[in-house]
Amino acid sequence: MLCCLPDVQNRRPAIEICLSKVCISGFYKRICLNVDGSDICLDAKMSACVNLPRNQRGIHVSRNVEAIIEAIGETKFAGFKKLEEALHNLTRTLLNKHTYASMAETSLRTLYIHRYSSFMGMDEVPTILMIRDKLWRDGREELTIGVMVKGMTVCPCAQEVYAYMEKLQSQLPHVPSHSQRTLASVNITLNRLDNGIDLARLIDAVINSFSAPVLNYLKREGEYRLVRRAFENPRFVEDVARSLVFNVYEVFTNELRDEDRIAVKVVSFESIHPYNLYAYSSYSIKELREKLTKGA
Repeated sequence: MLCCLPDVQNRRPAIEICLSKVCISGFYKRICLNVDGSDICLDAKMSACVNLPRNQRGIHVSRNVEAIIEAIGETKFAGFKKLEEALHNLTRTLLNKHTYASMAETSLRTLYIHRYSSFMGMDEVPTILMIRDKLWRDGREELTIGVMVKGMTVCPCAQEVYAYMEKLQSQLPHVPSHSQRTLASVNITLNRLDNGIDLARLIDAVINSFSAPVLNYLKREGEYRLVRRAFENPRFVEDVARSLVFNVYEVFTNELRDEDRIAVKVVSFESIHPYNLYAYSSYSIKELREKLTKGA
């Protein structure tokens, strides 16, 4: 009887146009890793997508779930490199299961606690980790690794204007300004799997782009040292975005190819305005090599 069930998804649609992708999203999966000899488990929010040709009414959703279970399963992965490989295997499994699709895309997003060695000692930095893999049936692949981290910025304009108005220029940078918490994200897109991106170095590059990091544990002296450091390094959101592009390029320049891309977005949650401010930029590595070499 089951063999005779209608395959409604396989019928022709009423309007025959292609769909760029159809996805399941919000699928949660616990993924365990062994990083530097320690076991960590991440609760990842996943999505799995395929494109849909014009003559196919719908995707077979259960195949996406099957692919996640088969590719991720209960395996303990040996580091983040193996996690990227597992996501690639998931994408490939999707293409195998959806024979009518020419492209598959998978992604995961999770909270990762990064141990950061700051000027105050060791601290733990909450980081949003995102990995996305796209695979085409002709063999092309695109892997994107991204992180999102919070930091602190101090406004250089308010600082210098205050010093000028109060005739305190000689005391710069130790004069008042407004400060805010800032959210920076960076995505590196690679056109192959290879060795991936070292996550710890990527997160450190983001943190080092702010006026100062935001830290969990501060006593009074530590708070003083953090605020002093931030006010001695005032930055616009534009400064953070440019520093982030440069820092990531400097850290990974020998590992990235000309066609790879860096995209950054920095959001400043303004403390003296009812609105926020953000800066965005995207460059290929080839473009950065040319611009930073020529000073363009």
